[in-house]
Amino acid sequence: AGCIFFFQAEDGIRDAQESRGLGDVYKRQPSMSDDYYLNLLEWSETNILAVGLGSCVYLWFQENGQVLKLCDFGDTIVVTSLTWCNAGQVLATGLSNGQVQLWDTNKLQQFRVLHGHTARVGSLANNSNILSSGSRDRQILNRDLRQSSDSFQVLQEHCQEVCGLKWSPDGQQLASGGNDNKLLIWNLSSREQPQHKFLSHRAAVKAVAWSPHQHGILMSGGGTADKMIKIWNTVKGVEINSIQTDSQVCNLVFSRTSNEFVSAHGYSQNEIVVWDYSSLKRITTLTGHTQRVLQLAISPDGESIVSGSGDETLRFWRVFQKIQTEQNASKLNILPSFKDIR
Repeated sequence: AGCIFFFQAEDGIRDAQESRGLGDVYKRQPSMSDDYYLNLLEWSETNILAVGLGSCVYLWFQENGQVLKLCDFGDTIVVTSLTWCNAGQVLATGLSNGQVQLWDTNKLQQFRVLHGHTARVGSLANNSNILSSGSRDRQILNRDLRQSSDSFQVLQEHCQEVCGLKWSPDGQQLASGGNDNKLLIWNLSSREQPQHKFLSHRAAVKAVAWSPHQHGILMSGGGTADKMIKIWNTVKGVEINSIQTDSQVCNLVFSRTSNEFVSAHGYSQNEIVVWDYSSLKRITTLTGHTQRVLQLAISPDGESIVSGSGDETLRFWRVFQKIQTEQNASKLNILPSFKDIR
C-alpha cells in the first residue's frame, strides 16, 4: 500500500525561484488519481484537509498534524469527489458507483447514503443546507439535507459529464462546468433552467471559482483544446475578460485576503500560477510538479494552498502571506517537514 505525506510550514521565506529545486523531497502517492475530471482535495473552515486517494479518504488536522483514514470503500469503488458540509463537521463523498455518502468526521462514521445518480459523481458543492452533485450521467442533483427523504431536484442541461460545480458566496447562483465545454449558471430561486449559458470555451470546463470580493464575478478555465481563463459577470450574463494560459486549466482559486487568484495547470506546463486580478498579469510561477496539477485547495486562513498532481504528490505552498515590504511581495514558503500514513 502507498503512503501519503503531508508537509508543514518551514521557518523563514524561500524565494519563488528557489522553490523550483525542491521537487526531490516529495514522496510519490501511488493512489492519487491522474483523472482530470475528479475533485479530490477539500480544506474545511475547521482546518481539516480531506484527500481522496483511490478507494480511501484521509483527513489531515493541521492544528496537531494528526492524519486519520476516514474510510476505505474496497477494491471496486473509487472516491471521485469531496465537499464539506455543516460548517466542516460533515464530509460528503462522491463515489464511482453513483452514491454520495455523508460522513461525520468527529465520530468517523458514515450516517447517510444518497442515491439518484447512475454514474460516478465527479463534483460536489454545498450551499448551507443544499448539497449539489454533478455526475457522468450528465445530471446535477440538488438535495436539502434537512429532509430525511432521499428526494432531490434534477438540473438537466449538460450533455456530457458534469466536472465543475461551485455555489456563489451569497448562495444564490450555482456554476456548473461540463465535458461538453459548457459553463452554466443556475439561480437558486428558479433552478429548472439555467439563468445563463456561456458557450465560448473550446474544451471541458472543470475549473470554476467565484470571487469572494466582488458580487457576481466568476472565473472559469478550459481544458487542453482551450487553455483559456475567462472572467464573467453573472449578474449581467457577459464575459468581461480572458487570459490565454498556453496550458490546460485544471483548477482555480481566489485569494481570500488579496485581489489575486491562483490557477493550476496540466498539459503542457504542469505549473501553478499566481495572478494579479486587476492587471491579469502573472505575479509568480510555482514549479516542481512533474505531471498535471489536477487538484487545488486553499486554507481557511487564506494564506496557503495545497496542490495535488498526477505525479502522485501533494505540495503545500504559503502564497498569500501579509508581506510588509515591496521587495518581498513575490516571496512565499513551500512547506517541508513531513508526516506519513500507510
